[in-house]
Amino acid sequence: QCIGATTLDEYRQNIEKDGALERRFQKVLVEPTSTDETLQILQNIKERYEEHHNVSYTDEALESCVALTNRYMSDRHLPDKAIDALDE
Repeated sequence: QCIGATTLDEYRQNIEKDGALERRFQKVLVEPTSTDETLQILQNIKERYEEHHNVSYTDEALESCVALTNRYMSDRHLPDKAIDALDE
């Protein structure tokens, strides 16, 4: 058993065209999280990132991270883009 992740475009381009491969997977569509859900995720994981980077994140920093990535990183989705920004 395995779990894979891909975009819908990549799925159509690489997996859907190969019927034998496609039959071996069950497709589960996952919608992006809302800004409130993303903020909650960041609050839940912030300690790990604080320890890793030896920094402290304020609530305002987390809120800004979600708001700014949601506004300016249009090529990716929440929570992925906010988590990546937090990790930079």
